[in-house]
Amino acid sequence: MNRILIFIFLSMGLLLSACSKKLSPTATSTNKNKVLDVDEVDFEYFESRTKIKYEEERQKISGNANIRIKKDSLIWLSISPSLGIEVTRSIITPDTIIVINRMDKEYYTFNFKQLSDYFSFQIDFNLLQSILMDNLPIKIRPQDEISTIPGYTKVNQKSGLLLIDSYINSDLRKIETVIIKELFSQNQLSLKYSDFTQLENTIFPKLCMVNLTYDTPNGPLVTSIDIEHSRVEVDDKALKFPFSVPDKYVHK
Repeated sequence: MNRILIFIFLSMGLLLSACSKKLSPTATSTNKNKVLDVDEVDFEYFESRTKIKYEEERQKISGNANIRIKKDSLIWLSISPSLGIEVTRSIITPDTIIVINRMDKEYYTFNFKQLSDYFSFQIDFNLLQSILMDNLPIKIRPQDEISTIPGYTKVNQKSGLLLIDSYINSDLRKIETVIIKELFSQNQLSLKYSDFTQLENTIFPKLCMVNLTYDTPNGPLVTSIDIEHSRVEVDDKALKFPFSVPDKYVHK
């Protein structure tokens, strides 16, 4: 698999910002009698146009992306350089991920276990969708810890081999930072959301940053990507998700 293409696909999914027609506060109690006040996203279809900047060691890539989502079902992603010619198209379902590489006339098919092994970092469809909707990665459970620090509510959670810290802006009631660490390794994913903008009756972060640190045979490697949304729309009306692999493309 092409590491750059796969990481761009993964990061774009992880960094889709929250947007919704109706946003309601959720108060959740824990066994420590703490109350969590956070806006949860409610949506059926999501669409955005986004600028991306990718960097890994000496490699730098920038381009544009079109993103479409059907809740709980699929994520559709098209990436083009500045000239506007599509170089890759991806589709994600709970079971399968397919990435088309138009430059080399090839495509990749894999699942979330393979993707997790590839990046040495655990991820599945539910976790991906929660993060891309700017919701808590995991719903609050009795064993989770909720604390208050100046300006923020902090949520500490554990799921399998992952430790998840979420920081919720007390005024906006939106998640600004998520840090996911993997036990028994130095692997870490950090997500930072900023420039929250009003759209109809909701707010969403136009700017997003992701940093993924993961182990390689040559030592830790840091990969980063910056996201800037130029247009975001949500609707109950169904979107189209055109996707087909040309017959002459080679499966990798």
